[in-house]
Amino acid sequence: MSELDIKMVDLNGQYLRIKKEIDTVIQEVVNSAAFIQGAQVKTFEESLSKYLGGCHVISCANGTDALQIAMMVLGLNKVMK
Repeated sequence: MSELDIKMVDLNGQYLRIKKEIDTVIQEVVNSAAFIQGAQVKTFEESLSKYLGGCHVISCANGTDALQIAMMVLGLNKVMK
């Protein structure tokens, strides 16, 4: 990276600020092997729902899944069949 490059997001810096908390939670998930619908996922969904004002939250693995869920909610899955 040259001195002219502008770093828009410093993900490593953000991670390092809360590294201990993140690493602890990741280890809890690995230890429980509850990668889908585990306690941490439920806590995340509830916290995000509360933050967004009580709307429904469905966590998913990636952006493609998110788009598919959104299209299904809009009824677009019937068009695709």
